Amino acid sequence: MAEEQTPEVQGSEPLLLPKQAEQPALASPALEQPPAQSTFIDLLKHGRVATPSLFAAPADEPLGMEGWKQLTLATQQGSWDVIYSSTTRRCHDFARLLAQRLDCEFIPDARLCELNFGAWIGLTQEEIYARDPELLHQYYFQPRRFIAPEGESMDFFMWRVAEVWAEVLEAQQGKRVLILTHTGVIRALIAKALDLLYQKSLRFAVDSACFTRLQIYPDGELMLLAHGVKAV
Repeated sequence: MAEEQTPEVQGSEPLLLPKQAEQPALASPALEQPPAQSTFIDLLKHGRVATPSLFAAPADEPLGMEGWKQLTLATQQGSWDVIYSSTTRRCHDFARLLAQRLDCEFIPDARLCELNFGAWIGLTQEEIYARDPELLHQYYFQPRRFIAPEGESMDFFMWRVAEVWAEVLEAQQGKRVLILTHTGVIRALIAKALDLLYQKSLRFAVDSACFTRLQIYPDGELMLLAHGVKAV
């Protein structure tokens, strides 16, 4: 019997199976960059000190019982990645214990201390006014020209505060930062952050154990989110 032949179709071309679509290559996890995050910086003034009547307290002036309570209440719901503190006792003592409780980095820095008021340290405002009324007037109304008697110039104070601010912004990008410090330092930081004259920052009331919160976006833009609040 003759072998059956498959009829040949004229003009036909070989049948091609559709080519499987190429899958896009997956990016290597090692090459992926996480999205940039904003940095949140909270400025917190220390609580009420043991001798609250002083214009400029000594570095070893401790918090009073009320001051401890104020700071405890202010920070009980807070969460930070790193805590910076003035090295004065009224800031350092509480900040160190808070960092231990939160298990976060603790960085004491002497540049976050209050302006060194020299011969005015330990005096009340009334005592200072009786001694140096013109100089006290200059502190309030021409602060950038002020030099504390036997103490520090406002220009040097502003420079050291600006220096530590720049370092915090560079080292703590994308983190939640707490800076526990003093009235003058908080005003200097506000002036630096918002590009204000220091004299303008005197319009910001800075109360014991109250926060100022700043948000710094990845592109360097900054927003004041809160000021004078008791909790964040």
